[in-house]
Amino acid sequence: MVTVKESTTPGAAQTVGARLQLIELTKVYGEVIAADRVTLDIAPGEFITLLGPSGSGKTTTLMMVAGFVIPTSGQILVNGEDIAFRPPHKRNIGMVFQNYALFPHMTVAENIAFPLKMRKWRRDEIERAVKEALQLVRLPGFEERYPRQLSGGQQQRVALARALVFRPPVLLMDEPLGALDKKLREEMQLEIKHIQESLNITTIYVTHDQEEALTMSDRIAVMRDGRIEQVGTPRELYESPVSEFVANFIGESNFLEGRFERRDGRGYLVTDDGWRIAVQSGDAVSAGERVTIALRPERIVLGEERGDNRVEATIEEIIYVGEATKFRVRVHGERILSVKQPSRLETMRWQRGDRVLLSWRAEDAVLLRARR
Repeated sequence: MVTVKESTTPGAAQTVGARLQLIELTKVYGEVIAADRVTLDIAPGEFITLLGPSGSGKTTTLMMVAGFVIPTSGQILVNGEDIAFRPPHKRNIGMVFQNYALFPHMTVAENIAFPLKMRKWRRDEIERAVKEALQLVRLPGFEERYPRQLSGGQQQRVALARALVFRPPVLLMDEPLGALDKKLREEMQLEIKHIQESLNITTIYVTHDQEEALTMSDRIAVMRDGRIEQVGTPRELYESPVSEFVANFIGESNFLEGRFERRDGRGYLVTDDGWRIAVQSGDAVSAGERVTIALRPERIVLGEERGDNRVEATIEEIIYVGEATKFRVRVHGERILSVKQPSRLETMRWQRGDRVLLSWRAEDAVLLRARR
């Protein structure tokens, strides 16, 4: 359920977000299926991210919604009305491009006013709307500047203002923060999310950055080879991935393979070399079935005995990354696991070559089908 929030942004008029449905949306280029029966039901005011590697179909899907790519088949419903074959300028959808696409010969005010002039708004309406849009993105007083006089972050804000100035019910964003440095990018992630919530605008956001998706989204659709692999909240995708691909793309995981076994009402993964690892009961898995478990590095405890699984390991490498320290450890011969611990005094005492105890709970290992 999406919570509708009252606008707290100065000068921001409330936008009514549309329900957006993608039904069996498909795009084929010759023998290449760029988008394969993509189906999503996006609630009014929801922020959903299409996340995936290059070539996964996320941008193709976004461009079909925008109208710049014509679907081979399928439907795009906005409040129940199919717009799949309607030209872009008749869809009433806001769009923020990766490169901002600002007109260099126009001032900030003229760039923002452009979609309003195309819609033949009155001059007084345009002036009022541009002023509100500049307040919304925190750029009042920048009306007469040109894009070349703005920083990357300011250009991004102008592009966002131009996309929002006519209060569209749907906003599309194609990796709009890709050109910004890390610190500014993180600031803009929260700012965009706050603006989106204040306007209650239905938003599809495309990125390949999993941290960005986790930070901004109400739900995330992970895409692979033109298809949606899994849809869920950030917590659902991180804690309960349905496949090795999702577990590996959303964060970092250790993967261990073997056959599933039950003993005394408990589940175990038994590796080919005989290592028995306690896992969740696996009600949907048959005894003897080949399975994979995904174990997050931060769920492994280093140097203490906690949980259902314990194993001796040798530290192969230590990587200090500020708030955390990463360890690559060797267990059961040649098997390497990644362990991540908060950087604290007791963590600093370990050195390469030390023998340490690893432990984790059975429920921290997510049970997956065997690798494909």
